[in-house]
Amino acid sequence: MKKQLTFLCMIISFSALGQSSLDFNGMFQGFTTYTNESDLKLWSGGRYIPELKYEYKIDSVQSFSAYGSANLYADIQYAGGTTINNAYINPYRAWVRYAYQNSEIRIGLQKIDFGSASILRPLQWFNQIDPRDPLGLTNGVYSALGKYYFKNNANIWLWVLYGNEDRRGFDVLPSDKKTPEYGGRIQLPTPKGEIAFSYHHRNAIYDNRDVTQPEIINTIENKYGIDGKWDVGVGLWFEGSYTKTQDPISFFTHQSLLNIGTDYTIHGVNVVLEHLFTRYGEEINRADYQGNTTALSLNYPISFFDGISLMVYQDWTNNGTGAFASYNHDFNLWTGYFMMYYNPTTQITSPIVNNDLNQFTSGFGIRLMAIINH
Repeated sequence: MKKQLTFLCMIISFSALGQSSLDFNGMFQGFTTYTNESDLKLWSGGRYIPELKYEYKIDSVQSFSAYGSANLYADIQYAGGTTINNAYINPYRAWVRYAYQNSEIRIGLQKIDFGSASILRPLQWFNQIDPRDPLGLTNGVYSALGKYYFKNNANIWLWVLYGNEDRRGFDVLPSDKKTPEYGGRIQLPTPKGEIAFSYHHRNAIYDNRDVTQPEIINTIENKYGIDGKWDVGVGLWFEGSYTKTQDPISFFTHQSLLNIGTDYTIHGVNVVLEHLFTRYGEEINRADYQGNTTALSLNYPISFFDGISLMVYQDWTNNGTGAFASYNHDFNLWTGYFMMYYNPTTQITSPIVNNDLNQFTSGFGIRLMAIINH
């Protein structure tokens, strides 16, 4: 609460200085999910994310802005003949930003997202965006992020993270929240596209808290990323990540992920096709696990107010198949969604990154959702 009050006081103080704007917006989400393939039969709830944004224009080349939002959530679950209630209020975003000409620095709880892929994403290092979620909800990270944009459209990013412990993307281990993480990214223009190189360093830590059979891992981890995207009549891209832990952690010591993809629009239907190669090994020259996953996404705007989407993926290694279909309609004041999905019920690692902000269960499910923005 003290952090939120400090943030609000900063906004009020700057508002008195000169040319400024203060905007309040919000998003309400209501949902009901039904499945017959798990103990969780029915899951209903609502979420409200209020947003407060302040912007102060210092002069023609300098500006200051601040942004804060919260995640207010409550649900009721009917599982195995019992009823479970959940409710919480968490910070969703809280950051301040200073921009000067072609550079900016942003500090606080924020979303950091980059890369060329859209479904199977090796460079999803700092978020848990689920490609099936039309809202793109994801938890943020506490960090400082600086960017500089060159005149030839090249850009460089530098970041420092602190106080984060949750696993993100394809992370095998959580982060040590008491040790800073740091890294950067440089993106360069190429004919008909761009290419980028990324790096991240962190301390990975795991403690099972079991006094009878304790398992504690604390190791340095380095991530290296490369991605590129080009428009040559069709969209073509690749995105790769290599992760190395300083200490051996079985076959997760060396982790390699590579995505290749393409997209094209045919008669109004946007088609995205991606394939993900996964390779884990205790030795760099030996693969203890190799995975192959193909994903296909189709999106079609039926009209100005209606749209449909379809996504399917096949995990060829584990023989796991997932599917998702959605129809949405824009009403005067709200948008409605009807969704059907199937997620594998076997204990395999999903190639689709998800998070605790959506309500996709295992097996077959139906989900109704309503969104109101103000």
